[in-house]
Amino acid sequence: MNTKRLALRAVLAVESQNDAHFVSTEDLPPDNAEMTSNSRFEIDASSDSVQSLAQPSKLDKFEGIAFSPSGKIIAVAGSGTNTIFLYRRKANGLFEDTPYWSINGPKSRLDYPHDVAFARSGGTELLAVAGRGGAIVIFEKNRTNENYGPEPAFEICGPRTKLKFSDGVAFVPPNNEYLAACNLEIGNISFFRRVSHSPVRFKLDPVFDLRNHSLSHPDGLAFSECGTWLAVANHRNRSVSVFQRRSRILSAGKLVYGPEPVTVIRDPGMRHPHSVAFTPETNHLVVTNAGASYFSVYEPKRHNLRMRWSQSPVSQTIVGPEHEFREVNARNKMEGGPKGVAIHKKSLAICSPEYGIKIYSFRERT
Repeated sequence: MNTKRLALRAVLAVESQNDAHFVSTEDLPPDNAEMTSNSRFEIDASSDSVQSLAQPSKLDKFEGIAFSPSGKIIAVAGSGTNTIFLYRRKANGLFEDTPYWSINGPKSRLDYPHDVAFARSGGTELLAVAGRGGAIVIFEKNRTNENYGPEPAFEICGPRTKLKFSDGVAFVPPNNEYLAACNLEIGNISFFRRVSHSPVRFKLDPVFDLRNHSLSHPDGLAFSECGTWLAVANHRNRSVSVFQRRSRILSAGKLVYGPEPVTVIRDPGMRHPHSVAFTPETNHLVVTNAGASYFSVYEPKRHNLRMRWSQSPVSQTIVGPEHEFREVNARNKMEGGPKGVAIHKKSLAICSPEYGIKIYSFRERT
């Protein structure tokens, strides 16, 4: 049994003393090497291949993370200081150790930023920020440099939006004409349609609300690159719901997901799922767990001509030292682990108030 596996068992043993929903180590999947050897997904978690970026300060509390469409920029939401930090990739492929740009202050309209998402928009790019106060703030990239803001290009807010604890945000691929947001308190996903590219404008009334009994404090969401699949991290009932987009013919040309999920992942190893991301080639689903020291990967498989995702992970990766996780998790069992997750090509990035940013490389076999 490898050292990471032993560490994970120790962490769960500590949790079991105070948690009635203890995850038995017998229910966990095998060691990471065994899990990835026969699957189509493999992550390189060796210490010399993982880049770590520290938070500017512990007060920042990294929550959500995203790659720009080119993969050259990482944006991360610092909820503690109401700041969005931008990191730039260097010529050697690594990211600079410190942010090259930040968005904050009263003009930014940021209020507890919890998640971020990028999208191409004509000759520039948009950066959407989900605020827990119930607003989506959208910044436009400067056309002469790599900076965003400092003031919003548009804001989705107010009673018409029906946003309540909007913890997650994502543009809907492949055309990015819609923006989706999690409503943690209400328990639904709201979709907003873009009505103008220049200037940037979105319809304030949701054009579609996804509601389902499986959604329970939805905290994060992600779409597959083709836009067919939508995954939602359910923080309260420790599950992930995966929905399929209905065909334009069946939906009369309207944007519709569901109404029922094609899969609800109820892995006993999930500890307050926080964020999700699909891999680009095989649609493996990566899930981070607030309250756990690891992130997990679930495999898609065809079953009776329909797509389903595995109930057990095919890969599980511990992201930080056990003593750091124990210290934070002892104070709050829903806050001790990795939070945001983002993927671009073969790079996988997670962020956390404890670990800052960690960037991994992975392989997927089609």
